[in-house]
Amino acid sequence: MKAKFTDFLKIYIRKIKPLFVIIKIVTDRRYFYHYAQGFFYQTRTRRALGKIESTFFKSDRKYSDKTQEVIAKSYIENPIYISPEDASDIRDSLEAYKCHDIQSNSSIDFHIKSKPDGCSLAYYHTADMYKNKKILEIATNQELISIFNNLYDCDPIIDYIGAWWTFPSKVLHGTQLWHRDMDTLNQLKFFVYLTDVGYDTGPHSLIPGSHDIEFRTKKDQKHNDDEMSLLIDRYGKKDFLGPSGTNFLENNFAFHRGNTVRNEPRLLLEVIYSRIQTPFSSKKPFIKLDELEHRNIITENINLFKGKVLN
Repeated sequence: MKAKFTDFLKIYIRKIKPLFVIIKIVTDRRYFYHYAQGFFYQTRTRRALGKIESTFFKSDRKYSDKTQEVIAKSYIENPIYISPEDASDIRDSLEAYKCHDIQSNSSIDFHIKSKPDGCSLAYYHTADMYKNKKILEIATNQELISIFNNLYDCDPIIDYIGAWWTFPSKVLHGTQLWHRDMDTLNQLKFFVYLTDVGYDTGPHSLIPGSHDIEFRTKKDQKHNDDEMSLLIDRYGKKDFLGPSGTNFLENNFAFHRGNTVRNEPRLLLEVIYSRIQTPFSSKKPFIKLDELEHRNIITENINLFKGKVLN
């Protein structure tokens, strides 16, 4: 009975946006920055504020010959090579971890082979991703770090690592509508397909170059195809298709979306690089080095894991 009342209270509070935001900020100070920067939705303003932010985190300048492609198109496809075999190994290793359904009851954990009926989105817990050696090797790849550094003039932190299954469903999820991510000022997202992805398997889509244009929108606002038709006619649309291991790095201020999964489920790995920590990971350090066989990956790249390693 108590659990049902708590769930009801959470749902009620979420509907009162100002109260919900205040509670979030009080319980986790990272939300103050997260929401405050979201008030600035104009492209030029965010770019200027991002440059100011990066001056506080200056680091040795790195160069990447792939940076210009991100500047021009908002993305670069396959900036690093991930073989189908490595992607398959990661997919198989994730079966040892439990998932949760963020759309219904996120407090109930389950293994993916015993997915509850009606679950269309099954997320792995982010803390478990840091236990996986191959995932950490990908996240700390110096090519990706160099692109971020060359683009923003500072090194990133690994803000968040996540992986989730998307299953066929008639329900349209919010991220399956066009939107810009406005979670922090300097950010890149790296995606890896851990299953083969075609047009019927929910490919990620992006409007190339749209990170650099003014468009009337705001934080968390979603847009349908009709609203974006003129933009797509002018700039086109990129659908990311390919076998397991296909990867892409994008400036997620560009308009993007996931597409509906129609037949086989899709498993996606995501690494978010930012400069200021967002609230997507635990606010308390959670990486226990003495329990990891691959602790050297973290210790050799310790600056990338700010706020995540237990002392």
